[in-house]
Amino acid sequence: MPIKAAAFALALVLSAFFVHDVSAQPAAQSRTPLQLAEAVERRAGTTDFRALEAFGREAIRRNDREGLQRLYHVAWIFLNQGEFDTARIWNDRLMEGARHQGSHRYIQIARLNALALRYDEGETAAADEMRRLASMEPDWFARTHATRLWALALMDRDQIGEGLKLLTDADALIPEGDAYARIAQAGLWEMTGIGLMRLNDIDGATAAFGRFEIDLANPDYPRPDFDAVYNLARLSTQLGDVEQAKRLYQVHHRLTLRAGLPSLGVYDARLCAMVAQAAEAPQDVLRCLAPYGENLGDASFLSTQLLPARAIARAQTGQIESARRDLAQIRRRITVDRYREEARLEVAHVEAEILFAEGRAAEAYVKLRAYNSAERVAEARVFSGGIRQVTGDMQHKLTERRAQLETARSNTRLQGLILTIAAIFILSALAALLWMGSQARDLRIARRRAEEASRSKSEFLANMSHEIRTPLNGVVAMADALSRAGLEPREREMVEVIRSSAVTLERLLSDILDTSKIEAGQIVLERSVFDLGDTVRGAAALYRPRADEKGVALRVEVEPTIEGAVEGDVVRVRQVLSNLISNALKFTETGSVVVAAVAVDEDRVRFTVSDTGCGFDAGQKGRIFNRFQQADGSITRRFGGTGLGLAISRDLVALMGGVLDCDGRPDEGADFWFEIPLTRVGGVQSPSAPFGPGDAGETDARAFPARILLADDHPANRKVVEIMLADMPTELVAVEDGRQAVEAFRKGGFDMVLMDMQMPVMDGLTATAAIRALETGENRVRTPIIMLTANALPDHVEAGRVAGADGHLSKPITLVGLLDGVAAALAAAERRENPVAA
Repeated sequence: MPIKAAAFALALVLSAFFVHDVSAQPAAQSRTPLQLAEAVERRAGTTDFRALEAFGREAIRRNDREGLQRLYHVAWIFLNQGEFDTARIWNDRLMEGARHQGSHRYIQIARLNALALRYDEGETAAADEMRRLASMEPDWFARTHATRLWALALMDRDQIGEGLKLLTDADALIPEGDAYARIAQAGLWEMTGIGLMRLNDIDGATAAFGRFEIDLANPDYPRPDFDAVYNLARLSTQLGDVEQAKRLYQVHHRLTLRAGLPSLGVYDARLCAMVAQAAEAPQDVLRCLAPYGENLGDASFLSTQLLPARAIARAQTGQIESARRDLAQIRRRITVDRYREEARLEVAHVEAEILFAEGRAAEAYVKLRAYNSAERVAEARVFSGGIRQVTGDMQHKLTERRAQLETARSNTRLQGLILTIAAIFILSALAALLWMGSQARDLRIARRRAEEASRSKSEFLANMSHEIRTPLNGVVAMADALSRAGLEPREREMVEVIRSSAVTLERLLSDILDTSKIEAGQIVLERSVFDLGDTVRGAAALYRPRADEKGVALRVEVEPTIEGAVEGDVVRVRQVLSNLISNALKFTETGSVVVAAVAVDEDRVRFTVSDTGCGFDAGQKGRIFNRFQQADGSITRRFGGTGLGLAISRDLVALMGGVLDCDGRPDEGADFWFEIPLTRVGGVQSPSAPFGPGDAGETDARAFPARILLADDHPANRKVVEIMLADMPTELVAVEDGRQAVEAFRKGGFDMVLMDMQMPVMDGLTATAAIRALETGENRVRTPIIMLTANALPDHVEAGRVAGADGHLSKPITLVGLLDGVAAALAAAERRENPVAA
């Protein structure tokens, strides 16, 4: 078999082995060498090497992993162009950035690039370190880079089959879906193309270079390089396709002139000489090399190819002395081992051409035969090495196949055992399903019991709320009334102790109820329109007397941009603010407490309560929001409290779609803040809260209802309201149950109804609904009804609203709370009667 035909067959065989998982790769276009060259010219024509360096400078400023990858791209392209000094500068920048970021991957990439520079400059020993990294490097990306460099070194040693196999193995290292997988694959295809080019497989090389240059290239990275055009033009000359080689050279020459890099000019001159030599045009060979002078100047690093070409051209044009000078220079360089083996073969070719030019045809013929024989031996050695690699791979695959067949026979013998195990597994699965069904029934029963327990707990809390708040109402109200009775200082002090203790007990009861409701998921947010600034100032105003008493400055700072109406749950916003302000005053003995509200964005507000109190450290912060815990036990002993307020506030803020957190410093104070979404309501006046006391202010005695109907089954509660309203210009009519209330209302003449929710004979909800029905049936004006109840749960408030109540006051009731509730109900009634004025 002739050597050229054998090489072609080897290319086909190796192609089948190196094209790894083609179906898993993106589909590549089928291109001719000229089509690929045109595509590369279009791509390279959109940028230049100045843009590449600007890209590198921008990469340095990124200071991240992508920046390192871009520096690698810049250094590698300059290295491929033979611009070794520039490549070394960019590779040093890559190393500096990688060390700064602590990136092992790119430190290794920079080391490998440095090895490649040493190798390209003639230090063949650098390949040994490439081989070590290709086999031992743990990072897949750096290992892939090392593998392709080592594969190229193997190809330089004519071990093309082994090099291609290494590239195939390296592809298996690339993790599918990784952000840099395509870049790594492109690098492998570049080296694969070089390997196929050395096997004279121009179609395979074109396809491989197409994957590298176009299909897998990152469009965001500038690519002014055009190595594939050079390689395909060179291969075309070797295959004798001179016309194609000329056209490819023209593309290369245009791109070289555009690039303006000295090293590319050298490669362009070499390609020019190769094409001219293939076209048997020695004068053109000399013209191509003339710019570099007798000693080749900047092109001396390619002297292994340029000197033989120039010597042959000189001999063919009769410049025998010049040809012999070139031959002498070639021999001198061989003695210092600066030529590889394939270049040494050209000595015989040069000698034959010189002898022929001198008219010594017989001697020239002998030299030419020696040259052709040596060339055939070299080609045979390449072919033999490739075949040995392929047959070795085939033997390995056959061994694997035998092992697979033996495994299959073993599997057949084990099928009976597998079927037995499968039967046992099925029976076990059925037993497990039966057991799971039993467990599911038990879980359903347990869930029903838990739900019943939760309902019982809610009912218990509601009843306890009623039973505790009813007597507590008497205590708070009587203490409130006594504090206004002109008592002696000592007596006033005792009354204040009673009032303060009752308020603390009521706060504790409310916290326990809120905690229970949060745990049970029974908290329902009620969105309404309210004035944000007034709400913040109102919450702070409730604590101003306490601050003044302690000598602590209490300031409110509301950003002007958030003044006005917003939509949200005003009750819960006020509750969280009250908890934070109360907490700040509790722990602040001197200094100030600042309540601030600022806009975070258009529909999000941050509230901050800052104090100059005892503060806390990082360890204490972790316990602050736990239920029944404070920063430490000494705080509970010193300041009191249950530790529920902050936990409740955090849960309420979370329900409102926000976050609550704090910062503190021991003995320097603390900042508690929360952010919640509050929708701006432009041009809408915020109404007073229709349910419960709020910001209604003091009620004008002249506008107070002249006649009020009170329905409450508890004598103490009736007495409380009677005492509270004793100084008001109103007549109070008290009844003991809902039926009496309906009968009294039927007779007419009442301006307002205060209705207890839980009463014998007829409860307050039924009585309220009956009164509304009576008003509708007799076409009466709607009379304001306020529910007085110890049940503070949201569903009870909603039940009162549905029944027809206009307001809701939770016991214990204070005079201020009662007057505010009356004012709010009257304001709501006035808005209904005069909607335009409202």
